[in-house]
Amino acid sequence: MRKTLSLFRATLSEGMNFFKISGRNRSKFMKHGVPVIIGILFMIAMGSYGDLLMEPLEGTGLEYVVLTMFVVFSAMFTLLEGIYKASGLLFNCRDDDMILALPIRKTTVLFIRILKFYIFEVMVNAIFLAPVMLVYALRVGAPVSFYVVSVIALFILPIIPIVISCLMGGLVAYFSTKFKFKNLAQIIFTVIFLLVALYVSYNLKDLLGSFAQNAGGINDVLIKIYYPALQYIGLVVDFNVINLVLFIIINVGILLLMVLILGRVYYSINSRVKVIKIDAKKHNYSIKSSRPLIALVKKEIGRFSSSPVFVVNAGFGLVLYIVACVMLCLNADGIVAQINAMEIEGLSAEGVMSFMPAILFGLIFVMSMMTSITSSMISLEGRSFNILKSLPVSAVRIILGKVLAAMVVMVPIFLIGDLMMFIRFSFNFWQILMILIMSFVMPMISEVIGIIVNLKYPKMDAEDDVEVVKQSMSSMIAVFVGMGASVLMAGMIYVSFLLGVKTSDVMLIGTVICLVILGLLLLYLQKRGAKDFNEINV
Repeated sequence: MRKTLSLFRATLSEGMNFFKISGRNRSKFMKHGVPVIIGILFMIAMGSYGDLLMEPLEGTGLEYVVLTMFVVFSAMFTLLEGIYKASGLLFNCRDDDMILALPIRKTTVLFIRILKFYIFEVMVNAIFLAPVMLVYALRVGAPVSFYVVSVIALFILPIIPIVISCLMGGLVAYFSTKFKFKNLAQIIFTVIFLLVALYVSYNLKDLLGSFAQNAGGINDVLIKIYYPALQYIGLVVDFNVINLVLFIIINVGILLLMVLILGRVYYSINSRVKVIKIDAKKHNYSIKSSRPLIALVKKEIGRFSSSPVFVVNAGFGLVLYIVACVMLCLNADGIVAQINAMEIEGLSAEGVMSFMPAILFGLIFVMSMMTSITSSMISLEGRSFNILKSLPVSAVRIILGKVLAAMVVMVPIFLIGDLMMFIRFSFNFWQILMILIMSFVMPMISEVIGIIVNLKYPKMDAEDDVEVVKQSMSSMIAVFVGMGASVLMAGMIYVSFLLGVKTSDVMLIGTVICLVILGLLLLYLQKRGAKDFNEINV
């Protein structure tokens, strides 16, 4: 028992944080204060959304429908994130060689790892659900039983999504050696989910009206999708001690049953993942050689494409760019009519259409700044970073390889969107030339900023890709820099439109500014990049 408790404490000591701030110059505020502030802001946002949705339902007795929605949403989020984390937390872990050699049953090791996963997801769910539960309690004047049920629900509701995530993680790990494109379905599912969320946000005003009219029907559909939501809402509306006990026993029983089932095949799956198979029928072997820089670019592209969470997080801006270009090409008149309906002073349908080249120019800027691939590339090297440093290649060339790999991913997407817009709208030669220049310059600016930030704030001790891509300091800084720069660009284009500045002049000024910024960033990277690279120790 003491060995099990010691292993449990050691397992919880790593990776149990949302935004672990790392870097050579981190302060106590950056390490502890920033994550707390971000968590509080996120909870305030969730509470505000919940209050917004409950407002049209006030007095109808259907306020609990909002609770149902957030319970189902948090379950979907847990499932989506859990699929990413399960494979890394349960199978092919970095400490398998040591842990599995200890005199502890494999089922115990599995249970401890699942328990760590469970505790993390409980904290995530609390951020989503606790503010909405509080808003509901204040709006309807909930009894004491509601608080008791809700606190228990925060610990019970994540169980079934975690169980499904663990089972899917086991299947992914088991079949990982059989399928070449095992991550493709996961990437597609995630992108679709995010696009649906974006559509809902874009049409929130219209959806709220229909939501108030069809709240009961929506609730019936949601509780059929996720049975624990039915159990929780039933306890909220009509509290019963027996039902509460059954709620706890059923969900905990499902978790323990999954541990027993997965424990029987855990060792064989974990062993299978670590086996490297060689096809004995292929007798002709050849070794392809490439120039160092080309080899580095190929390595980084392979690393990028092998991580679904990396692809989705870094590439979603590119997906949005293509979606925006397709929408503009297919429904330009409708979009312009919507903008004109806002009755903003100085805006007219004809003026917006004539300003379309500058709009595309700004779209390239914004989507480039939303796509920071290199802000995670150094951190993803992890404990193998010292191997990278030992290569007979200069640090500057290694850094350049990472930037060029990101460019290879980004630039073709922008060129595809550019081509669609060139065919649909009438752009003159100079406008086309500046847009094409920006399609190369802006991705370079975004990725140079990303690599500079990641060199300053590397996260070399992450347990999995999710922790690097979504919870690291460098990723947060890259996001905030991109948001700030995008607001400035949008403001510049809007002011230029109101002042009647020619479209070509706006684009020329923007291109010159971006080229100057790129030059300064490259100069800084040349002077400081190698030094920052060599100062990173693992």
